[in-house]
Amino acid sequence: MSAAAAGANDAKFTFDAAQAEYYEHTLTKGIFLPWASKLFDVSRPAIGDNILDVATGTGVVAIECAKTIGESGKVLAVDSSAGMLARAKAKAPEPGAGTISWLEADATAMTLPIESFDRAYCQQGLQFMPNPTEAMKRVLKALKPGGHFTCAVWSPATEKSNVIMYHLGQALMDVGRARWFDVAVKPMSWSTTTDGAGYTKLEDALIAAGFTNPDVCVEDGVFEFADMDTAVAIAKVGPYGAELVEDIELWDAFAENFANRLRPYVQPDGSVVTPARSYVGHGVAPWN
Repeated sequence: MSAAAAGANDAKFTFDAAQAEYYEHTLTKGIFLPWASKLFDVSRPAIGDNILDVATGTGVVAIECAKTIGESGKVLAVDSSAGMLARAKAKAPEPGAGTISWLEADATAMTLPIESFDRAYCQQGLQFMPNPTEAMKRVLKALKPGGHFTCAVWSPATEKSNVIMYHLGQALMDVGRARWFDVAVKPMSWSTTTDGAGYTKLEDALIAAGFTNPDVCVEDGVFEFADMDTAVAIAKVGPYGAELVEDIELWDAFAENFANRLRPYVQPDGSVVTPARSYVGHGVAPWN
């Protein structure tokens, strides 16, 4: 394991109001919304369900769940970032959708009603938690017997999978900002190897938390951006984003380097589509 890869596990990744805005405009449509459907392929919300969404971010999974469960259903969406929740709350509710309640809380310390939820989800949040298994234990206690928990974490960033984050890290190094590398690849830090360690770790966490019938699959897909400017703007999501953008000369050098790296992924319509891979885990709350 490289020093950079090892450091990524401990790198600090923050989520403030500015990052929430970048998440909403840069990542929702081309990443989080289409990949949420892969969670639902494993465990689909049903009419009247009571849903828990952990690490909701700007509310993508919570809102999609609310559309499906109808007016008789409810969603509790939890996130530790006030900025992310503010962005989520600002979205107009869908007609006929279930009610969404928003809770600012640390997933590893949240207090939830016992045996109250039919399903729980966590899309790309576990890798940011200091103790993801503890968060899973709290989710388990909140699920009704037989309730379903479905989660996802990205695989490592490499030249073949999750390539946009790989090239983001390399571009930062090319412009002399190697110190930002660890935090840049933090979203892909659940596993630092490209073999089975990533999904094995996720399955082990589900078992340690107490879920029955744990299962993890590898899902391949894409990250899609409307154009090159939108793709390059993914760098603004990182905690270093403001500093990167404020230095105009640095930003121009970085953006040119990053864009050149992404040229092979430009489609005829000008969109940028890069390969992506995620580990999707599922477990069931014991019946007794």
